[in-house]
Amino acid sequence: AFALVGTSTHLFSRAMRIQAPLSHRASTASRLSCASAVRTDPPAMIGRVLASSGRHAASAMLATSRQPRMVGAALSARAIVGRCEAGRRSRTAASAAASSERVTTDAKRVVVVGGGFGGLYAAIRLTSLFWPKGKTPQVTLVDQSDCFTYKPLLYELINGSANKEEVAPYFNQLLAPYPIRFVQGKVVGIEEESGSDVEVSGKVQLEGGTSLDYDYLVMGLGSQTDTRGIPGVKDYALPFNSYEDAVKVQAALDQIEARGDPSATIMIVGAGYAGVELAVVVAERLKGAAAIQLVTPGASVLEGCPAGQRKAAETALAELGVDVLCRTKVEKMSAPGSEGALPHATSVSLLEETGAREQETALVLWTAGSSPTTKAAEGRKGIPFPINERGAIQTEPTLRVSSHPHVFALGDASSIEMPADAGGVLPATAQVAFQQADYAAWNLWATINGRSLLPFRYQHLGNMMSLGQLNAAVALPVELPPPIKSTLNASPVGPLLGMLGVKLGGDDAANAGVTLEGPLAQLIRRGAYLYRQPTNEQRVSVASGWLQQALSLAASGRFPVPK
Repeated sequence: AFALVGTSTHLFSRAMRIQAPLSHRASTASRLSCASAVRTDPPAMIGRVLASSGRHAASAMLATSRQPRMVGAALSARAIVGRCEAGRRSRTAASAAASSERVTTDAKRVVVVGGGFGGLYAAIRLTSLFWPKGKTPQVTLVDQSDCFTYKPLLYELINGSANKEEVAPYFNQLLAPYPIRFVQGKVVGIEEESGSDVEVSGKVQLEGGTSLDYDYLVMGLGSQTDTRGIPGVKDYALPFNSYEDAVKVQAALDQIEARGDPSATIMIVGAGYAGVELAVVVAERLKGAAAIQLVTPGASVLEGCPAGQRKAAETALAELGVDVLCRTKVEKMSAPGSEGALPHATSVSLLEETGAREQETALVLWTAGSSPTTKAAEGRKGIPFPINERGAIQTEPTLRVSSHPHVFALGDASSIEMPADAGGVLPATAQVAFQQADYAAWNLWATINGRSLLPFRYQHLGNMMSLGQLNAAVALPVELPPPIKSTLNASPVGPLLGMLGVKLGGDDAANAGVTLEGPLAQLIRRGAYLYRQPTNEQRVSVASGWLQQALSLAASGRFPVPK
């Protein structure tokens, strides 16, 4: 039993560690070669690595092709805390130093548009690579918000499981340890330059008339809420896609709680991961102060997701009293008919199997899908790059934009033609953006230094979903042979696995996956997200917040500590 749990934990630990796709010996040799050569001759170091290990050594210098990197994982706690203090004290100095970085005729200007998982992590990876002397690029990150939103933790703002510093830290705070300049502004267009006599590849035009010159451009514009063209959704429903959205939802829930009307109804539209997680945290917060409905046109919640997670979600929703309306479509939304309604109240037209009906709701939260920012006419205005039918920027397998050798695109607003044996169409998830950030950074390095580019290869690392402060469901990317599952389930080990929250699944293909549930799954989920924080300073901040929360829960008797 413990071996099985250890194997599961190892898979997720392996998914977060920085490991190059080499044998241990080759990887160690490459790192030693890098360490000794970088102090004397960086170009020779890179040439030696590429010559000795070829394509695989190139992957070794990539932040990682398979997992998110934990930068400086071997630092002691004292060193990490010291670095935090130093980062805070030198934030202003670091920002100034970024603009006065050593400049030579070989130094390139790289502008990264969009500070989501793809853009932010690519910028940080880019500065972490070994650069030949005089070629370290000037990296500028542009985003219209002053905060980075860690979306997988966004839901936990609602029930108090996370705070603003953990979910939406400021870019200036995150980038203080790195030679990256941050510019807050809205991008209104991209101007490309052509000809042999031009000094730059193009300009990023910002709202207000300012512009940023670039030699290389990375587009990571992310996604936006998709209303599916349903009338009234944009005017009456609240989306849940950013920190600003979460603040509005919190304020609306405060108003419902203050009204004190248990008959009030909160409707959450969309029963994918986002809808289920949001329904759980809202129900957990309100504790019966309002009726919660989860609406989906499908036959069940989490359609197309692992069966183990679907069962865990159905159980959690039922225990919290969430009413799931399956095979129900939203036709339109309009102003409420009753007087004295709450500010976000609306009348929703529903189409069910039994027919159409109208329902008054105190609040509608929309999670029924997202689309690339470049899909709408306003979002693609001024973008001179090829856009596919899905509204995403079309790229080559190397993430370079088709027919634009100086531009790369990644994340939700990009589309890459993946071979069928490499996963086909990529999901619009943070997991994909994490992995693409490493490839984009390496391929930029390779382009600038005249090396071969690597085609992106996506590795699915499983799915994680929060089902409350102390509950979660983690679907592992592993399947046990039916004979082993049957033997384990029928043996005395079976009850122990159940106590630990390990579900081995059934013998049929639809239920073959291994799922972790309960506090163990929540611990693994939080550990994974802690590793995936962009900086060591942010990891320390988040870890300290979670530790204080755990101590508070234990003191109140709500945390399941062993007796």
